[in-house]
Amino acid sequence: MIRLPSPARLLLPTALAVCAIVACNSSPGLPEPEDLPGWNGEEEPAELSHRGPRVDLQEAGPYRFVEKLYDRFDQTRAMDNVAFLDRRVRTPGSRDYDEVLDHFAEQLSAAGYGENARFELEWLESELPGPSWRPVKARIAVQLEEGGERELHAFEQRHDVDRVMLPRNAPSCDVTGTVAFSLDELSEGEILFTRTALRADLVQRAKAKGAAAVVSAALAGYNEDFTHGNRHLDAIQYREVDPGTDMPVMQVSQRSYELVESEQIARGKVRVKLEAEVEFGEPTVRTLVATLVGREPVDEAVLLLSHVQEPGASDNASGAAGQLENALVLIEAIRSGHVERLSRSVVFVWGMEFEESRVWLERTHRKPIAAINAVMVGNSRTRTGALPLLERYPDPGAVAVIAPDQHTLWGAGDVDPEWLVPNGISVVARCALVDVSRHVGGTWETFENPWEGGTDHDNLIKAGIPTVLLWHFPDFTFHTSLDRYEMVDGDELQRMSIAALATGLAMADPRPTDLDRYLQSMVFEKRLRVEAATAADRPLVAEAWMQWSLGTQAWFRAHCLGIDLPADAALPIDASEGLEESQFDAEEAIFEGGEEGY
Repeated sequence: MIRLPSPARLLLPTALAVCAIVACNSSPGLPEPEDLPGWNGEEEPAELSHRGPRVDLQEAGPYRFVEKLYDRFDQTRAMDNVAFLDRRVRTPGSRDYDEVLDHFAEQLSAAGYGENARFELEWLESELPGPSWRPVKARIAVQLEEGGERELHAFEQRHDVDRVMLPRNAPSCDVTGTVAFSLDELSEGEILFTRTALRADLVQRAKAKGAAAVVSAALAGYNEDFTHGNRHLDAIQYREVDPGTDMPVMQVSQRSYELVESEQIARGKVRVKLEAEVEFGEPTVRTLVATLVGREPVDEAVLLLSHVQEPGASDNASGAAGQLENALVLIEAIRSGHVERLSRSVVFVWGMEFEESRVWLERTHRKPIAAINAVMVGNSRTRTGALPLLERYPDPGAVAVIAPDQHTLWGAGDVDPEWLVPNGISVVARCALVDVSRHVGGTWETFENPWEGGTDHDNLIKAGIPTVLLWHFPDFTFHTSLDRYEMVDGDELQRMSIAALATGLAMADPRPTDLDRYLQSMVFEKRLRVEAATAADRPLVAEAWMQWSLGTQAWFRAHCLGIDLPADAALPIDASEGLEESQFDAEEAIFEGGEEGY
């Protein structure tokens, strides 16, 4: 997942990070409830293991689909697909990327997608801003005084761990030069080694000073080993540079950076050799779309999407493979009569992050009424420290964060006031997480965070579509070479994938019998939010949550009963006080030890 930077992000050491560390250092124990975001101080039923507002525990809404579909999810098949993706780099439009989509299309076709008008399978093609790019091989080594070389990193196969040492769009190169550790010290023909992220301005400044190459060992603050170990020192962050970049660039681990630094201190100027071979291709990228057409004549649709690019296993082989399994499970259940044909169409989309949602919205003839974005859904909590999260649609909590709400280490994003139109999709997703936990014995602990932004759900929110993100964070392997197959947990992949599917199906097939559960759940949230804002002496925030609750109740009645939504319920609420507080100083959005990552 590429989470785009915002000048108003504030990267806070939140309770989410604390509870992840406590959970792993005291395993198999869990954090104390009062230390967790969303804890309201009351004893909850054992099956209510979601750390956020309570939900009503009726057997309605997403519960109907969790009970029918959870045990049909083929975890082995899903993990095999995670492994297939993990062995490929998957840069957009590249051979690896296309192999993944073709592999998915074969399985979808074999299951029945594309065979008639009820089960559609289609390709969408769009243009990249530059040619497609694929790394072939690369190597970086220190030249020794006594002759020979000490290799720092290298790869020749697409499944090699160091394959991310070349940022996307990096050029081929064969460069040797002495090392400088700052722009001030840099002389013409030298190679700049830095802990700063490979941003365009840094590359341009190095080029202006005559640098032969730039090598970065940048890591984000959340990439530090959550067990207080040093595994992150071997991580290579994967990055992207602008299309057309002609400056040789590479990423190395912090351990390699420190080795070169110590060599330079010990014996003076060190010479380093960089070699890289890359392939460029056509500037086109494909998006794969599978649709289960609904039974209603009005062709409304619920969108479930998960991008395939980026070479990580958790990000985002897990999301893409989990969604593929959902699509296979659903068509098998409908064809066998285990699940009735849904009222609205359900659309599964795989492609390039941001582009997949943009191109589908531009070309669909259907009216999207809701969307679920699944990214990083299989992260092992014990191995990565990542917590299963629901990122809500932008609500008053996104602009005025009051306990028990907490942002993750990713931090707050800029909220457009026009987005604050009440809807209930976050409540439905919250119910789905609880329903999955109930199904597996009440032992699955989930969390939530206010909207932060940074992946496809942003495109959908901007289009006025109720959307949630299901994801995991903070993961110390995020966007690094350490994010490989062994970091994915099959049980977690199944739980989060089914939660995403059940959310989508509850939105696609609402029933009047769902209404009471949703309204009761909304009462729990309203009580929690209003009491928290009142205790914090924030009356305008309390009023904003009251407005949100009233609008959401009207939205649920329209959704479940099939009636028109009152015009005044579809207007943005007033959260002006909170918006003022969301405008943080851009200089605060800096990671420890370097610039902001993604």
